[in-house]
Amino acid sequence: MIGLAVACAVLALIAYIVVDPSLISVLAHSPKKFPITAVLLVQLAFELPPIFVLMAMLPRVSLYSWEELGLRVPSPRTLLYVIGGFAAAIFVGDGGSALVEHLSHHPHHMQDVAKMFESIRHTPVLIAFILYGVVVAPIAEEMIFRGFLFNLGLRYGNFWVGAIFSSLLFGAAHGDLELFLPLTLVGFVLAIVYYRSRNLVASMLTHASFNAIAFTALSTLRTH
Repeated sequence: MIGLAVACAVLALIAYIVVDPSLISVLAHSPKKFPITAVLLVQLAFELPPIFVLMAMLPRVSLYSWEELGLRVPSPRTLLYVIGGFAAAIFVGDGGSALVEHLSHHPHHMQDVAKMFESIRHTPVLIAFILYGVVVAPIAEEMIFRGFLFNLGLRYGNFWVGAIFSSLLFGAAHGDLELFLPLTLVGFVLAIVYYRSRNLVASMLTHASFNAIAFTALSTLRTH
């Protein structure tokens, strides 16, 4: 049964990390200009099944219970890790982006998700898009990259193996070469938050806060 669980988890990871961002990139660059609602529905259709599979298999594959994985209400001390992680994520994310822009001579690079965000003209769709980015994505990605992959590296290696392994895949999973470095650094910060707090909700809150700031910045640009 463990072998079947591992196989299902691996297939779910491949679907989430490889297929989903590739599909979104194709839709975002398609000359047909698919409606944003259609893109969101397609993304949910490809993301939710792997997430449910991983949630079902996670305790069995990782050999940790849900409580050991850290799915519990964060304490006041844990919230300090969230605040510190949020500040660190912004610092390394912005710093990594600035470094890549300087080395590549491609200033103001925009992610596919940001391009789709700027193209939204209807308020209900805009709200749904933001909720997806601030609520659904952080929960799903923390389950996968910290809950599963980081713990996998931690169990068979150490903190550095788990953090580097999960962070590299986190950066690659977004399907944007120029954002690989900053997102990998953000992933490393999220791994530290999770490891120090042993609370998966803490890394989810840190991730959600980071995405919320990104959407706030994009919203500010929309008004100018």
